[in-house]
Amino acid sequence: MSSEGNFLTVESNTGLMDVYVASPVESGKHPIVIVLQEAFGVNNHIKDICHRLAEEGFVAAAPELYHREGRHIVVNYEDRKEFMPLMGTLTNKGIIDDVRNTLNFLENLPGVDLTKINCIGFCVGGYAAALCATKLKLDKMVSFYGGGIVHTREGIQLTPLIDDLKLIKSKSLFFFGGQDASVPMEDIESIKEKLKKEKVPAEVVVYPEANHGFFCNERKSFDKEAAEAAWKLTTKFFKE
Repeated sequence: MSSEGNFLTVESNTGLMDVYVASPVESGKHPIVIVLQEAFGVNNHIKDICHRLAEEGFVAAAPELYHREGRHIVVNYEDRKEFMPLMGTLTNKGIIDDVRNTLNFLENLPGVDLTKINCIGFCVGGYAAALCATKLKLDKMVSFYGGGIVHTREGIQLTPLIDDLKLIKSKSLFFFGGQDASVPMEDIESIKEKLKKEKVPAEVVVYPEANHGFFCNERKSFDKEAAEAAWKLTTKFFKE
């Protein structure tokens, strides 16, 4: 299966927002996957994920969460002085608004099956995906190494989700790296315990030797073995 993709412009509560959309070239109705960016913007890695999902038969859409600060903002992986202030502009309400507006826009696109809405996110997008699962009606949700789910973080407006995890109704899959200093094992255990206690239909997968960002082949922390295993589980999960 092949795919095609490009940026489309969406009306949002705070002006125009660009969304990268990749779709299967095959005709028919395809389920949706909202793809939520890392701290570095909708860069080549996020676009590649959209295309990989499209090749699996999904319409994949990645809204630019930094659109209030400008268009097509992409930050170098090592430039903490640039991406941390940008991440600090994100709010829980803003993310939910952006995803709702993206879904409203997708309603008018041909070839979209609105009965199957899924979400996947990485890094801050992993947090955002979990947030969406607590607020929106999703079929399935996948969160990769989302920080800030358990504790507040300095300079970040996003609020912890640990007490809201009970609101998740969608089947969910959480991935973490055992060597991730930004999401320590005690936080992962807290998430596991909360999901189990609240009987949330979720699975938590930890790759003991992997670090934060292990799925991104453009980062130093890329772990090929963990990334391939996680992608295999993700595609199987979305297709079940």
